[in-house]
Amino acid sequence: MQISLDYYRILGIPIQAELNLIEQAYQDRILQLPHKGYSEYAITSRNNLFQQAYNVLKDNESRLEYESSFFSSVTETEDLIEDEEETEESIGVSDENLDVVRDTNIEIDESLFIGALITLLDLGEYELVITLSQPYLKDKSSLNNFSDQEEQISIIEQDLVLSVVLAYLELAREQWQEKQYESASHSLAESYQLLFQEDLFSNLRKEIKQDLGKLRPYQILELLTKEDADIHGRQKGIKLLKEMFNLRGGIESQVTDESGLDIDGFLRFIQQIRVYLTPEEQQVLFEEEAQRPSPAAGYLAAYAGIARGFTERRPEFIIRAKNSLISLTIHQDVYLEQSICALLLGQTAEAEFSLSQSREKKVISYIQEMSQGSPDLLPGLCIYTEKWLQTEVFPQFKNLASKNYSLQEYFANDRVQAYLETITNPLSNDSEDSQSQEFISPELELPFDIEQTSHQSYSFTQFNDLKEQTDYEEQIINENYTSSSTSDLSEINLSSGDVENDKISLLVSDEEDNEDLIGFNDFLEAEIEEDQNPSQNSSYNVTAENPSIKQETNYVAKAPQTSINPQTKTSSESDNNLIIGSLLGLLFLIAIAFGASKLLLSSESSEDKLQISISEPLIELPPNSGETVNQKMDKLDQDTALKIINQWLNAKAQATGPEYNSGELTKILTEPQLSRWVANSRDLRNKNAYKRYEHQVKVESAKVNPQDVTQGIVTAKISEKSQYYRNGALIPSLSYEENLLVKYELIKDGDRWLIKNSQIIKN
Repeated sequence: MQISLDYYRILGIPIQAELNLIEQAYQDRILQLPHKGYSEYAITSRNNLFQQAYNVLKDNESRLEYESSFFSSVTETEDLIEDEEETEESIGVSDENLDVVRDTNIEIDESLFIGALITLLDLGEYELVITLSQPYLKDKSSLNNFSDQEEQISIIEQDLVLSVVLAYLELAREQWQEKQYESASHSLAESYQLLFQEDLFSNLRKEIKQDLGKLRPYQILELLTKEDADIHGRQKGIKLLKEMFNLRGGIESQVTDESGLDIDGFLRFIQQIRVYLTPEEQQVLFEEEAQRPSPAAGYLAAYAGIARGFTERRPEFIIRAKNSLISLTIHQDVYLEQSICALLLGQTAEAEFSLSQSREKKVISYIQEMSQGSPDLLPGLCIYTEKWLQTEVFPQFKNLASKNYSLQEYFANDRVQAYLETITNPLSNDSEDSQSQEFISPELELPFDIEQTSHQSYSFTQFNDLKEQTDYEEQIINENYTSSSTSDLSEINLSSGDVENDKISLLVSDEEDNEDLIGFNDFLEAEIEEDQNPSQNSSYNVTAENPSIKQETNYVAKAPQTSINPQTKTSSESDNNLIIGSLLGLLFLIAIAFGASKLLLSSESSEDKLQISISEPLIELPPNSGETVNQKMDKLDQDTALKIINQWLNAKAQATGPEYNSGELTKILTEPQLSRWVANSRDLRNKNAYKRYEHQVKVESAKVNPQDVTQGIVTAKISEKSQYYRNGALIPSLSYEENLLVKYELIKDGDRWLIKNSQIIKN
């Protein structure tokens, strides 16, 4: 049989090589071994091919004869190529021309075929290896040409399969490097399928499967980012993304799938691909994922619903988004987003109520500033909503980043007006139909003739009484919080570390830093306890340069505390055609009622309080010999300080130990120290590592700040021995034994001292 090779390439030498170089090359090639999966038959076949090349080239007479034929065929081939380039139409490769090209081939015995395939692999002729092998894989009866022994035929078949698989793997590697991820995935899949069908090389099959997993994020990104991508390609990309969700067990899951992405890398990956998904694609994807349940997916689905409802003028999607946000209040402060949804649904009273529940102090200050001169916060909320949509929401969706939309256009849309009118019926005990509506508390019909002044003041019509509604919602939210406050909320640790396994480079977006805007990253921070000081105004980026990420704040889920319960003035005689002056007068009256209700509630709440001092126990308890830490709070002496430090060190040992019990940290630490050590515990668990500590403590000093008796400073000498274990094995290089002088900053919380911060003074 003929093979497309020449003897110089087989030995890896130049045509002008001297005899000593030929001999050296031959010896080197014999010593080099192919892939360990090849049989002795394959190695012998390869060595015999080297021997044949060496025998021809080492003898002057046979070499001259070969070179004469070789150079002649090369010249004729070059002439053929030049002729093809000169003609306007390619003459193609006819049978006659093909014979000329084949003159550059060499004649080999069939027993050398496997050796020739291995040599072609060494030379990078991967596609040629696949082409030459396919006929034998399709028609295995042709393998009888190589041997008449059944046992040997089976070995040859394995060598043939291995050659094709290795060719596919090398092709995939080249395609991966050239960022042809879909092609690389196809090559890997072909090799895996071949091994699976033949049930061969299980270890190699496992490696290929892992490579397919590592390639999947790149493949998804390519399928979604192609400008000329067809619907089938996008659907395939989304399907692969869903498979990743299922393999990992959800967005918040700590499980690492075959992609190799840890939770940090996976979250960055989600942030990266969001900008290539349409609002509809994101809404369908994340609403389905939110059923897991997944708070993060629910939040992303709400984003998509808001974007889609606003841009497509379909308020029903905003209603779905708001319902998703309501279910998330036990996880995070999402009242600001709820307020925006209510505004877009024309429910101004509820919008102000939700805004009053929010702890986004910086945003609220901005809204108040933009509402100066107005009896309510609606002008500022409208301004903020437009800014939030343009800079935080729209850039997260395909084809929306460059769009400009305004609230005026939204509310002026006929479809929006018609839909909002259908949900503007007041709440009534006599109306059974209103109880069956999809949304429970419509307030506002429509903005009437939206005009933008220096503060973009907006006029609205028709208010309804919201007190019954808000009281009901507060009850539901408090019940949800109470029932779930004892459950462990899923935690996500977003660090800015590099992602392993050639993680996908993060996208660069607008460089403007809108720190006063809310976003997906802030929602995740409710479950994330970062190794940072929450009091510091540091911008936290998940993507490389996300323009709309506000200052980091670590929230602790709390039951909503209604400091303001707005009671809107019922106006049954209000009409859609009232003039703007009447509307402004109505707004003024509502503002007065709003303030009066606030004062009334404040005075009522103070009268209803139980006259019991928190410093006096309700029941006198007998003295306990095992006195707990912080029971003697009148002074911070060295004995109390010693108990505090020992409690802290025990909590640290439990949080970083093999059980990763971080619950004890909350009993002795406060922010920012608490977030740091919760994050440390989680990081160790992610690395399958833990620590064992031994401590000796000597308190040097303990004193209360005379300017503020709720603050204290403790200085202590700590002898600390730490042993670091990973995968159950001790890592001496990460273990240590040190004597430290540490200063602890304490803060008094009720009847106990908590450690706020610590600093190593000397070691």
